[in-house]
Amino acid sequence: MYNQLQIREIFHIQFLRYMSMDFPTGVWALKGGVNLRLFFKSNRYSEDMDIDVKTISVDSLKKKVIKILISPSFINNLKTFGIREIKVPDMTKAKQTDTTQRFKIHLLTYAGGDYFTKIEFSRRGFTGNAVIESIPASVLRPYGITPFLISHYPGHIAVIQKISAILSRQSVQPRDIFDLYLLSSQVKLSEFKNLFFAKKDFLKVSENIMSVDFSLFRDLVVEYMSDEDRKIYGSPLAWDDIKLKTISFIEELEKINEQ
Repeated sequence: MYNQLQIREIFHIQFLRYMSMDFPTGVWALKGGVNLRLFFKSNRYSEDMDIDVKTISVDSLKKKVIKILISPSFINNLKTFGIREIKVPDMTKAKQTDTTQRFKIHLLTYAGGDYFTKIEFSRRGFTGNAVIESIPASVLRPYGITPFLISHYPGHIAVIQKISAILSRQSVQPRDIFDLYLLSSQVKLSEFKNLFFAKKDFLKVSENIMSVDFSLFRDLVVEYMSDEDRKIYGSPLAWDDIKLKTISFIEELEKINEQ
């Protein structure tokens, strides 16, 4: 029996499998929390999935996504994991623009669960170059899923995306801070050259990081972890340590930027 965090993750993984078979390479890249979860050992499960796309028209992408969601083989595959039915989005109400295409989905389980998830495609431009890699077997093994190749952003690009998010969001999200903390130990500083951030940006990032209190982190990040990880990260002291180490990483990047 899978919990609701795992149910969403199974859906995301299986959707990516079908997407990798139907979408041309080089026109899409997985980003955000699902990217970190699948490729960077993130402790945080993601409720939604974010993907960058280019060259595919709005109508063509919509048809491809709906084709996957209503595919009998896709639905039957999910049934083996306890997902009884997928409620596809009402496309007359779904956001479908030249910059954003959003698909809101409900996953109905045999156990009576109704779990919401969202797949969002963005056409705001790629951040650097994506890479094509196999999802690690260690991630897929608990679900009995065989590895397959997908397009996603490497760690140093994910760092740039997270810094940009902390700078641009109206409300700073604790997940962006936690994700930076997670990535800080997995990237090489030598990968960061000619960063486009100004000195004031680094200062602003540090200020924004310190502004987020523990209650937000607990409610918006810790709640999306396993029971074991909640014991590790679910305290104000753990959150303070995460913020301080993330700021230290930002300061290292600032030094590189000044060279």
